[in-house]
Amino acid sequence: MAGAGGTTGQAGAPGEDLVTTLKGLVGPGTQLIVATNGGVVTPAEYGPIPTFPERDPETLVEAAAVVGMPVCSVEPLALAFASTTSTAAALSTPDAQAMCVNDDLGDMLGRLSGLKTDATVVVVAANTAITVHSTNNGINYFYDLDIGRLQRAARRLYVPVCIVSPDVLALPSPGGQLPGLSIEDALASCGRS
Repeated sequence: MAGAGGTTGQAGAPGEDLVTTLKGLVGPGTQLIVATNGGVVTPAEYGPIPTFPERDPETLVEAAAVVGMPVCSVEPLALAFASTTSTAAALSTPDAQAMCVNDDLGDMLGRLSGLKTDATVVVVAANTAITVHSTNNGINYFYDLDIGRLQRAARRLYVPVCIVSPDVLALPSPGGQLPGLSIEDALASCGRS
């Protein structure tokens, strides 16, 4: 199997070129599933499933964008790399695949596609998710279940995601500004502007 190393099927060890590794895994129906603790490429034609534990999801998505590999996010969940069953803390690969198949993001993908520019960034905080540098030149706020849906849609569309959760963003309210990170501080914490 191209890109897989060792007996556990782990790919992307330090020093490897992630883009080259993913390029060797691109094929009909393959996708990169990312979670908070790394990613996995499915389906695997031969041998062990190529896994990328302890890799930054943003780095994985950027590499997938370069090689044109579809991405599905199961964030904010983690992957159970060494287990065939899910736990309260992490999804097994089969359960992650099922979540990707059943995750109905059609409307959110459409909304984000309409807002997307080359500079768009999605910021995910505990109280909201926002798009910055969008086509409408404004800040677009998403709440409740749409926070996770926006994050997963952003991964599918290769839009950079800046996660500041568990911190909250400062939000306007009728009584004044609520406490929290400013948008500028949130972007700066992720190396974005």
